[in-house]
Amino acid sequence: MDLQVQKIRNAHYIKLGKGAEWAEDCFKNGKIRFGWSYIEGVEDINNRRWDIIETQVRNYFEGKKNGATQDYEALKRICEATEQDIFITFHKGIMYWCCPSDSPIEQDSTSKYRKCITEWSNKSINENSKVLFINDISGKITKTQGFQATSCQFKSDQVEILERIIYGNPNPIVSEIEKKGDEIIVLIEYLIEHLYWKDCEILADLIFQRSGWQRNSIHGGNLEFMDMEYIEPITNYRYIVQVKSGADVNGFKDFIDGLNSKEFNKGYFVVFNPKLSLCNYVNERTDIELIFGKNLAKMIFDLGLVSWLLKKSY
Repeated sequence: MDLQVQKIRNAHYIKLGKGAEWAEDCFKNGKIRFGWSYIEGVEDINNRRWDIIETQVRNYFEGKKNGATQDYEALKRICEATEQDIFITFHKGIMYWCCPSDSPIEQDSTSKYRKCITEWSNKSINENSKVLFINDISGKITKTQGFQATSCQFKSDQVEILERIIYGNPNPIVSEIEKKGDEIIVLIEYLIEHLYWKDCEILADLIFQRSGWQRNSIHGGNLEFMDMEYIEPITNYRYIVQVKSGADVNGFKDFIDGLNSKEFNKGYFVVFNPKLSLCNYVNERTDIELIFGKNLAKMIFDLGLVSWLLKKSY
C-alpha cells in the first residue's frame, strides 16, 4: 500500500485506554487496543455476527439511561475499519496516526486489539516530514480530545483536513498566502535597504520591543559599541544591540571587539544595507548574532511592522 497516494476512506479517533494507559504499548507494538471487556471473546466479531454482538451490548446497558447504541456502533466501526482507514489519537501534546491491518481481531490479557499495517506515527509522510504537535493542528481535529467515549468517526470535511496533515499537503489557500508572503518579504528586503539611518534605529527598536524585550538604554544614545540595551523580563537576560544602516565585515568585527569586555547574554548586529563582505562572512560566535537581509525582512513581516515601513518608504 502506497500511503503517498492512498485516499483515506474513513478516519477514526480512538482513546487508547483510560488515561491513555495503553498508548505506549500500542505505539511500540503496532496495535490498536480497545476495551469492550464485557463482549466474550472475538469469534463473533471476526465472523461479523453483529446481531449477537448487539444483543450483548444491549444486555450490558440494560437498566442504564442510554449508551447502548453509541457503544455498539463505535465497536462495529473499529472492527470493520479497513486498510484504507486511518486511526488517530493524541498523547503528550502530539497527534499519532496509523492504518489498521485487515487481519482478524485478537485478544490478550490486556484487551482486544487490531494490528496496524503501518506503525503508529507522529509525523507527516511528505519529504519535509514534521512532528504533528497538537498546537499546530486545526481545532476541528483536536476537539475530539474531549470526546468522552472510546471512539468516534470524523466527518468528511475533517477527513480532508487529516489527509492534508498526514500527507503534508497544505490547504491550497494557505499555500497561496504563503507564496504571497514570500513575495512580500522580498519586497521588504528591497525597501529596508533604502531607509534613512534614523528610521533604521527606530525600526530595529520596534522589532525588539514587539518581541517582548524592554529597552534599558537611551535610544540612539552615545554608547560605545552599542545603540540599545534590552532586558528580557522573565529571565533578566541582557541583550546589546547595534544598528547600522550600512556596514561591512570590519564594522561587525569592531562590534565583536567592543563586546568582548562587556557583560551581556547576547549581542545583535543589525544591518539594513550590508556590504558584500558582510553578506559572505561566516559568523562563528553563538553569543553574537548578525541580522540582515531576508532574516531581517521576515522579522518585520512576522511582527506586523509592514505598515510602519510603508509609511517611511513613500
